[in-house]
Amino acid sequence: MTRSPVVLWLTLASLALLLSGCQTKAKHEMPLQVSLVSANTRPMTHYEGFLGTVTPLQTATIVPQTSGLLQSVQFTQGGMVEKGQTLFTIDPAQMQASLAQAQAKLVADQATARYDRNVVEQDRPLAEKDFITRQSFDQAESQAQAARAQVQADQAALGQARLNLSYTRIVAPISGRIGLAQVKAGNLVIANQTQLATVNQIAPITVNFSIPQGLLTAARRAQQQSIPLPINDEKGGTVLAQGKLTFIDNSVSAGTATISLQATVPNTNLGLWPGQYVQVQMPVQQVAQATVLPVGAVQQGSSGPFVYVVQDGKAVDKPLQVLWESGTDAVVQGVDQSIRVIFPLPARLYPGAKVELTGTHAATASHEGQQRKSA
Repeated sequence: MTRSPVVLWLTLASLALLLSGCQTKAKHEMPLQVSLVSANTRPMTHYEGFLGTVTPLQTATIVPQTSGLLQSVQFTQGGMVEKGQTLFTIDPAQMQASLAQAQAKLVADQATARYDRNVVEQDRPLAEKDFITRQSFDQAESQAQAARAQVQADQAALGQARLNLSYTRIVAPISGRIGLAQVKAGNLVIANQTQLATVNQIAPITVNFSIPQGLLTAARRAQQQSIPLPINDEKGGTVLAQGKLTFIDNSVSAGTATISLQATVPNTNLGLWPGQYVQVQMPVQQVAQATVLPVGAVQQGSSGPFVYVVQDGKAVDKPLQVLWESGTDAVVQGVDQSIRVIFPLPARLYPGAKVELTGTHAATASHEGQQRKSA
């Protein structure tokens, strides 16, 4: 099919106008307004998150040391208790009766012992003058010794009776948060069998976690230098507390090639709870003079990460290596520590785009350029 000369002429004219418009647009392209930020140089620590479980520093299961009828429960379930605080009371009537009986027997046996001692003292001079037989004196002395022994046994029994009476008042063995009362008032409890409640010490509290064996050196350094370990929520987004590494297991698990660690947290704000899953931020690398740029200034290209710098009025991409990111900071290497990069990044920025520094950045760049020329 042959086109007419008129149609061909119109097509060529349209193409010429289009090319002319593109050249005009490129010629009059407006430069993008950009700002520069300088890299920071400061000590930085790289943290990696490891899943951990919060565990009480101490757990005390409360059981009675004497049997009897539970008379009262004297704490708020789920509340905080102090060491020595009364938690339960067992009906003390039987123990009080046993104590009174032991006291009475002691008094009676003490009177017998005094009488037998007086008899010995009276018979001693008579035995020395042979007014009574030696056998009679020895018998009196033996009775006195037996009476003294009985008094000592009564004193021990009285002490046991007092101890049994004290067992009717059950106190908190540690300070911490107490759980539910497993037995209500009016129930019979059995000595050393019935579980009454559990107290967990949660301030301070511990966090158990594991790391790969390759990080053992980093863990030992963190323990020796008492480097703080941030404790985040399970997703790692919110810092709940700060702890310190206090325990490194003495062997590597052969099955998983990991090492068990434990961090201790003051937990004064009670931000951690027994059984809770958290993320422990372990310091795995430290750089004394790290080059730090804003995370948003680093872009990802086909050849790897890069940043934009300004050269001869144009945006130029400069490759670098990102060691790690921490919040809004990116620790990088492969660039000069005095580098100044474009940030924030305009939406239409691309390599080779015309750029123009704004405000104080333009004045600073002009001043630096004059200094370089005069040098």
